[in-house]
Amino acid sequence: MAAVDINWQAQRDVLSSNRYMFENHVACDVTFFIGKQRQKVTAHKYVLISRSSVFYAMLCGLLQETGPVNIPDIEPEVFEQFLRYVYFEAFEPDDDSIMALLYAAKKYAVETLVDKCVSWLKEGISVDNVCSILQQAHAFDEQNLQKKCLEFIMDNGSSVLKHSSFRNLSSECVEIVISQDELFMKEEEIYEATKDWAGNECARKSIQPSAENMRQVMGGLKDLIRFSVMDGKYFTDIVAGDNILSNKEKVSLFRHFYSSSNLGNTNIQKRRVRKLSFQEKQRVVRFPNSSVVLSNESVLQAIDFKCSNEVLLHGIVIYEAIPRIPVTSGSDLSNRHSSVIVPSTVVQLLDESNRTIVSMERQIRLTGEALLDVLLDEPVVLKKMWYTITLFIPSAVTTRSGVSGEKVVNMGDGQSIEFRDSSLSASSTNVLSGQIPGLLLSRKR
Repeated sequence: MAAVDINWQAQRDVLSSNRYMFENHVACDVTFFIGKQRQKVTAHKYVLISRSSVFYAMLCGLLQETGPVNIPDIEPEVFEQFLRYVYFEAFEPDDDSIMALLYAAKKYAVETLVDKCVSWLKEGISVDNVCSILQQAHAFDEQNLQKKCLEFIMDNGSSVLKHSSFRNLSSECVEIVISQDELFMKEEEIYEATKDWAGNECARKSIQPSAENMRQVMGGLKDLIRFSVMDGKYFTDIVAGDNILSNKEKVSLFRHFYSSSNLGNTNIQKRRVRKLSFQEKQRVVRFPNSSVVLSNESVLQAIDFKCSNEVLLHGIVIYEAIPRIPVTSGSDLSNRHSSVIVPSTVVQLLDESNRTIVSMERQIRLTGEALLDVLLDEPVVLKKMWYTITLFIPSAVTTRSGVSGEKVVNMGDGQSIEFRDSSLSASSTNVLSGQIPGLLLSRKR
């Protein structure tokens, strides 16, 4: 014991008195053996039980310790940092100790120290440490810290998932990350990162990284990868050759990529695209003006379009079409919108090989607005290629027809949509006039 000033209490407040007693081991009445090396540390019951319900139960409860207390899961340096906070609220963490200090604070229910550790970690999140912080946040059920980690990963997805620390995450944390719609990276990169994780998991379990073993360790993670939004050539050349997917899954996806009928879709094709890589949706309208026209027959409306950059298609914009319902004497046409539904409007999206990407039926309730948005069930990523939108309203209607159509419509940020006449159109819909006045799109960030 260091020499003790006989009047050390004079002019000291409570915290500085606690500090003096701690650093000089004055009147200690409890002994700990800390870490694997069982380093001896002495302390004061009064201080410990005044700051921690766990220590109170340990030292004063019905099952209290009667001799030295062994704490093998905390290293001496970290336990000293912990005690320094307990005694006089010193908070002096570093990158090497912060996780262990958080563990000690959680273990002994010192919530004010937990809060300080969490705040310190939030401020210092980086590509190098976010995975380890996420793992600890998940283990300790620190929801706010986990949310902060995920926000960082969503904005820095490619850098984080390519970092070696991603391979050390638990399967639960990998699932949390790759299930996020907001993950800002290509699906091909997510697949590669998950595959690397599975290889590392095989090594950890001392098994060969064969296709079957990789599939086994991936488990449900495989189903979170959105293969249908990948580039078809990448899927064919890389994913199919890895043999992690079953033959049934591969056949289903080959049909998705290459079959004009788009048969055999399974849930694996219906994964949502990642959202954060795109901006808010906007209407892209190709007609500055329109006029009312009468249609006496049901015909297919169609228009081709091509995006200058990859975009996200949320839906199409159509002109309101009012069924030709007889009007009784004295009826008010302006009030007919609220009760009229256009029957079974059919919308299809085809790629440049006329393969069906989306096919859906909608019953559209009229709103009185000239332009109506028809949303897809899920947004679709469009590449830099020609697509065709078709629209079929199986009834005679009164509608509008766009005039003075623009061949190229600017979306902003140098991105544009080009339109051309479609060979599938059986109506007057073309670049210059007709139906399908616009698209609902999001640009890439």
